[in-house]
Amino acid sequence: MNRPVPKPWHCVQGLTGIAGQDNEQEMRYSYRRGFSWLFLFTLLALVPLGLALVGPIPAARDFWTELGVALGFIALAIFGLQFLFSGRFRWVAPTFGMDNIVHFHRKMGLVAFFFILAHPVILILNNTEFLSYFDPGVNLLRAIALSYVSVALIGITVTSIWRLAFKLSYEKWRLLHGFLALSIVFVGVVHSIQVSHYLDPLWKKITLALLMGACMYLVLHTRLVRPWLNRKKPYRVTEVKDERDECWTLTLQPESGEKMQFRPGQFAWISVNESPFTLQQHPFSFASSARDSTISFTAKESGDFTSTFKDIPEGARVYLEGPFGSFTPEPDSHLFLVMGGIGITPGMSMLRTMRDDKDPRQAILLYASKKWEDVTFREELTEISKVIDLRIIHVIEDVPDEEELPEDIDGEGGRIDEQMLAKYLPDKPETFMYFICGPGPLMDVVEIGLHNLGVDWRRIYSERFEIV
Repeated sequence: MNRPVPKPWHCVQGLTGIAGQDNEQEMRYSYRRGFSWLFLFTLLALVPLGLALVGPIPAARDFWTELGVALGFIALAIFGLQFLFSGRFRWVAPTFGMDNIVHFHRKMGLVAFFFILAHPVILILNNTEFLSYFDPGVNLLRAIALSYVSVALIGITVTSIWRLAFKLSYEKWRLLHGFLALSIVFVGVVHSIQVSHYLDPLWKKITLALLMGACMYLVLHTRLVRPWLNRKKPYRVTEVKDERDECWTLTLQPESGEKMQFRPGQFAWISVNESPFTLQQHPFSFASSARDSTISFTAKESGDFTSTFKDIPEGARVYLEGPFGSFTPEPDSHLFLVMGGIGITPGMSMLRTMRDDKDPRQAILLYASKKWEDVTFREELTEISKVIDLRIIHVIEDVPDEEELPEDIDGEGGRIDEQMLAKYLPDKPETFMYFICGPGPLMDVVEIGLHNLGVDWRRIYSERFEIV
């Protein structure tokens, strides 16, 4: 085993793009698609403002007043579009991947926050008469509604960024986040209709209400309609298996009918409950082979839900929603996997499926772990490497000088960095797809390292799910 001087380690789990073919037109991610979606998003974000400017409009006021009003219309539209990017629509994620969708949702949430904040600030600084909108003596209900939105806007932003600091469980945060988002958009629509400066014709009011109502319905569809449609597809827990490094594998069997069909690398939302109508819903990558008759998920005890995996009794009812995600190999590309800790789970699904299919493709796995005794699935990985063309490089951070790893282990001591990536990069990198999953810092280093080594960004996948 090669053991260079340990280097600063980072662990990777995010998403950048990739392709299964060399032709850009056939690539899953491309500049063309990216700019097309950004153009479409911008166009949709301008729809309420465009609606306000259609037909006869009032005489223009001073620049700052009109700017403040315009920002309000745009902010309302962006908030509405947030429901689209959080609604788990399969036709959205394949274009960018779930990780990019989640990051985009967060960034645009901040943009909407500053736009909404700028709306009253600019108006009031330019003309103090706008303070009357917050005066209960002028209009009590309006003052209460706008004051509530101001507080709700700060609340939804602060609790989203610092959820853990507020010790909010994911379930409570999810309920709060959805309620605040819906109420902010609702008050925004009512406020726009009541002011009615640019929405005086009745048809404009109705159109705006319908547009934003459609956006708000996406939340209700996710929280109510989908569980209703999913209620007749329950699973039962058949095994809870203890794995290395405080990990547990949950194996599920459908109560009736066929199991959910998925592609290796995808994920599903799990609800352990007698009913699908529950706030307790969490995303986990499939760990089992796509060819198995059962479905398994593996999780490490690291969150308020994953810490309960070991206590789930056999026979417990589980509901799955999915599959989702585009963290999936193409059939004509080899696999270069860089994974850390429990981030190995989507990789296990890929490798187990390759084993069952007797897939002839080449796979290279750089697997980062803290200690050798904590390497999850290490025995099974060795067995898989005897069946398919798989090279495993174990990267062990904590290897004391007096301790030697098994001689038959191909690996490194220390942490994954760009130099280590260069050492194991395939001779024909353009024929590989690159999948990165693990602790966040690792993912950052590997993504940058692969880019610096000349790997096409469209061939790099990474995916992170931090809410457990």
